[in-house]
Amino acid sequence: MKKVLLIIVVGVFLSALGFRLYQELSGEEVEAGGRPSARGGPPGGGGRSYGGGRPAMLVNTAQVEPHQFETTLEVLGELKPQAEVDVMSRISGRLQQVLVNRGEPVREGQLLAVVDDVDLRQQIIRAEAAIAVARAGVNREEATSRNLLLQVKRYQNLHEEALISIQELEDLESRLFVAEAQVELAKAQVQQAEASLRELSIQQEQTRIYSPLDGFVGTRHLDPGALVSPSVSILTVLNVNRVKTVVPVVESAIQRVRPGLPAQVVVDAYPDQIYEGTVTRITPFLNPETRSADVEIEIANPDQVLKPGMFARVKIDARITRDALSIPRSALLTRGIQKGVYLLTEDMATVFRPIQIGQIKGDVVEVLDGLEEGEEVVGMGAQNLNEGDRVRTQ
Repeated sequence: MKKVLLIIVVGVFLSALGFRLYQELSGEEVEAGGRPSARGGPPGGGGRSYGGGRPAMLVNTAQVEPHQFETTLEVLGELKPQAEVDVMSRISGRLQQVLVNRGEPVREGQLLAVVDDVDLRQQIIRAEAAIAVARAGVNREEATSRNLLLQVKRYQNLHEEALISIQELEDLESRLFVAEAQVELAKAQVQQAEASLRELSIQQEQTRIYSPLDGFVGTRHLDPGALVSPSVSILTVLNVNRVKTVVPVVESAIQRVRPGLPAQVVVDAYPDQIYEGTVTRITPFLNPETRSADVEIEIANPDQVLKPGMFARVKIDARITRDALSIPRSALLTRGIQKGVYLLTEDMATVFRPIQIGQIKGDVVEVLDGLEEGEEVVGMGAQNLNEGDRVRTQ
């Protein structure tokens, strides 16, 4: 224990002694030079220094000047499938089978669901029987008509021989006309029965529900046993080989947008991947509330990695140009969230000026506010300066 205390006392003594020697050496350096020597400069004030001992740094300056900026329209949208179809039954009935589930791929023409057709089968049997009855009726009326035609011919011969009156002949001819009309009616009834059978056959075929396109089952709304009708959706089928997004473009920029322009799309799920799209359609009117037009952009999606509902950031290469003030990127400074530059006073001291910036294009920064054309700012070397430092220019 005593040994530990001895070591602590010796350590404190040596620390105090070192601090005293440091003070004495510092005092001698100040007396020799009249001021502390600049970093890297010889003692005694032999080098030129400003700003509390720092040497004047060599910098270059740049003028605030106009520059032409090219703007890419950046808008937000939501991905949608190229085609989305609600699959419904064209007849009313009870759903017997649903042959696919959510997320399964389907092909155009593939059987998706079946509606119970028991009632239709019975109606088809009755319709077939009605056709047989109607055809028998045709045969009966045709036989009657042929018999009356033979009688009319005999009556005509008898009338020529004055054996019957003209009234009896005309009565028989009238009966023949009625029989011929009955034949035509019976034939029409056959056609009517055949049409009813074809209609029932079509309805029976409509109990089998097929996919209208290639794609995936997005949503399955009903299960077997449910009642269906032409207004009730059974499934939703999506085509996502291509996806689209509809984005609003403001009135001032819509004149620069046209079908065929390229667009770049980024989604949050794949932030490092850029997907190429194309402007396909532009609505011919503006939304009166937002003063913008809807622009549709299609994106190829052969691997189906882009999913409907994803949030999309879209850049449309509309090549909109404008003139604005600019500074070199090397002159731009950041203090917290405030952007700014260094200007020089008459005695070559730096002064920080807050500015508002816009687009940064390569080595050029757009200045929206805070500077005037022709003002000089510190360029290369500005990042190494503090406010109030004095500098030399090239």
